[in-house]
Amino acid sequence: MPDQDFFKEVAAQLRKPTGEFGYEVAQKMNESNREMNLAIIAALEIKEDNNVLEVGMGNGFFVKDILSKAHGINYIGCDYSQDMIKLASTLNSKFTNAGQATFHQSEAHHLPVDNNSIDHLFTVNTIYFWDDIPSILSEFKRVLKEKGTLAIAMRPEGCLRQYPSTQYNFEYYSSNKIIDLLLANGFSITNLIEVKEAEMEILENTVIPEYAVILASN
Repeated sequence: MPDQDFFKEVAAQLRKPTGEFGYEVAQKMNESNREMNLAIIAALEIKEDNNVLEVGMGNGFFVKDILSKAHGINYIGCDYSQDMIKLASTLNSKFTNAGQATFHQSEAHHLPVDNNSIDHLFTVNTIYFWDDIPSILSEFKRVLKEKGTLAIAMRPEGCLRQYPSTQYNFEYYSSNKIIDLLLANGFSITNLIEVKEAEMEILENTVIPEYAVILASN
């Protein structure tokens, strides 16, 4: 059975995937978070010629699902990990070569895009690691167009506590806590989606995964 050091390393990789182990963790996240990713992409209601920015896209596995929503979409992916930038660029080379997608190493509070240029900004399973939420939300407001959409997907506290690795360096949130943070920083809430997934076994324990997608307007 994995020990405490292993779970700490997994937690570190979830925050910033690096090296071969980071590649493995990113792939597993694609599998375990597939439903959540597809749900947030659907909720954005992406239209033709929209500019879509994803913060913390990992290996970029779901870029194809975003670009398939309409013609003329411009996708921008930002991630803290240079290794994930390289991996996402390779995985999506046909989209980068066609000018449909670009990838940048950056932190959430300093995004490499112009003011008022983004129609939809979304992020999945990153809020647990944000050190300065007001600064990050201020940056999101800067880049979003008027009435642009911000979407945050996460697993709530009760769910996260069921996973061994999330006991280390994770901040826990409820949907209501995130809503309060968004309202306090100038966003208007437009929708809340909460879903319980099929139960699964982790280290001989039954876990019921659940996630929330909070949508807000700039």
